Amino acid sequence: MERKGEKIGWIGGWIGSFLWLGVLACLLLFKGRTPFGLIGLILFCLAVFFIISFEPSKHLETRYWKLMLPMYVVLAVSIWFSIYAFGGMKKIGLSVFSFLWIVALLLPILTMGSRKWNEKE
Repeated sequence: MERKGEKIGWIGGWIGSFLWLGVLACLLLFKGRTPFGLIGLILFCLAVFFIISFEPSKHLETRYWKLMLPMYVVLAVSIWFSIYAFGGMKKIGLSVFSFLWIVALLLPILTMGSRKWNEKE
């Protein structure tokens, strides 16, 4: 069984999680903030590389949480980078409580993190 839907879901879902970063990087380049724009593009390309490299169908015996970890690290760095690029939390009006939504981002690790690609459901 090929499980194309799951492969598309993995790649499409993660790419969708990082599209904002690609748009932000282009915006920063357009505004003349070249160093920040290039860092954003590097982070976006790193995310795409990890998404393709850590696709579960290529790592049959690895738990999903281990495969998701590199993307979560890049996502955390990207969030920090975007806040820094715009002047910090106070300048853009964020508080610690602004990040409560991140709890929802961690749900995939809790719901399917212990699964492996070659396990039967």
